[in-house]
Amino acid sequence: MSRLFVIGLSHRTAPVDVREALVKSDDGLRQQLLAAAELCGEAMVVSTCNRYELYGRLPDEGGEQLLAGVEALFTRAHDDAREHLYCLHGEPAIRHLFRVASSLDSMIVGEPQILGQIKQAYQLAQKLGTIGGTLGAALPHAFLVAKRVRTETAIGTNSASVASVAVSLASQIFGQLRGHPVLLCGAGKMAELCARHLREASADQFLVVNRTRARAEELAGRLHGTAHDFSELESLLGRAAVVLCSTGSREPVLRADMLARVMKARKGRWLLLIDIAVPRDVEPQVGELENVYLYDIDALQAVVAGNLSERQREAAAAEQIITGELSRFVSRQREGGVVPVIKALRTYAQGVAQAEVARVTPRLGALGERERKLVQQLADGIVNKLLHAPLTALKRAAAEPDSPLAADLQGAVRSLWPLDGLIAGELAAGERLHLGTGDTPGPAVLADSPPPPERRAAAQTNKTESS
Repeated sequence: MSRLFVIGLSHRTAPVDVREALVKSDDGLRQQLLAAAELCGEAMVVSTCNRYELYGRLPDEGGEQLLAGVEALFTRAHDDAREHLYCLHGEPAIRHLFRVASSLDSMIVGEPQILGQIKQAYQLAQKLGTIGGTLGAALPHAFLVAKRVRTETAIGTNSASVASVAVSLASQIFGQLRGHPVLLCGAGKMAELCARHLREASADQFLVVNRTRARAEELAGRLHGTAHDFSELESLLGRAAVVLCSTGSREPVLRADMLARVMKARKGRWLLLIDIAVPRDVEPQVGELENVYLYDIDALQAVVAGNLSERQREAAAAEQIITGELSRFVSRQREGGVVPVIKALRTYAQGVAQAEVARVTPRLGALGERERKLVQQLADGIVNKLLHAPLTALKRAAAEPDSPLAADLQGAVRSLWPLDGLIAGELAAGERLHLGTGDTPGPAVLADSPPPPERRAAAQTNKTESS
């Protein structure tokens, strides 16, 4: 049975102020991942604007202490994080992973971005050497499930997204978007995606401001807009009708005092602010200003909720796929637990047969090639017939949920034949076989092997700083 666990919080359990406190820089995320891996051996962190989750492997003993240590990683960032956390392990954790990868747990059901974000998290964990047998089995299967949901249901067809919601809000307020300037505060992928949707909805004036001028110029060029320095932000706010904020700033970029001055100068003209950044780019107090319409990432959920009913039927079909794949994955995991015993028993029996063939063959005189093959076939046939009943019993018992018979049979086999050394070899070989992201094999990873140099160096740094 899989020992996968997940602990985290999401838009379903925690408000944006708690979620944004957990957002880490790239270096901070790497350090968090390495710290978690030191606790549980295997770890992967999924960090998005709507969720912060840590996946790992529970040990056979001491699971409660480990989870308490992992929980502490969350509460260091925000004192109130504990009350918003959920923790799942075993089959519920696997189902959760499959649902998240398939976008069924997203704020916007059917959105495609989450799968890419999980793959990125998986690739980072692979790079840092924090993926072992448990995560290495669960994640590729989660990608398979997500692909099935995407191709076999219409859950992603005309699905709402942050970009489409932005268009909907802007259209509701301004009607025709042509002639209404759109200010992009930040020049990342989400900003560009939203801008393209707005342009398709007739927006034709784009102002791009970014702390890195080169990136602003690149995006402005693709949108046929204009690039500006960050120092021009306040004056640009006076011109814009729609402002989309998606910077990586740790502090608010648009403050209430700045917007108060801007709105006074605008003399009653409406301003739509869409803040999709986590941490937030816009101070919440800005929403209290007259003629300002402010939507942060949580406020968007209310807009999205009106579109959910159209996708409920497809979501139900997706849930059926997940249930079937969960059953298949768990059965494979149960059967996989007995595979080392089966392989060891077969190896032992074949070894005995080979030794006996080698012992008696010289006594048979000069045998031709045909006679030698017949002797070997006879030995192989006896081995297969003798092993058929115990191997079939082991496989059937392993496929039964929570059946104590599987453990009893394995114990009986190990007591009857000297297999422990062979089983240990099979387990070690199995740990080294690990699939990578998507359809391509990843690097071989042994869960209990020494971490790569990067991980060892980071761990040593942490120890030094804490001493």
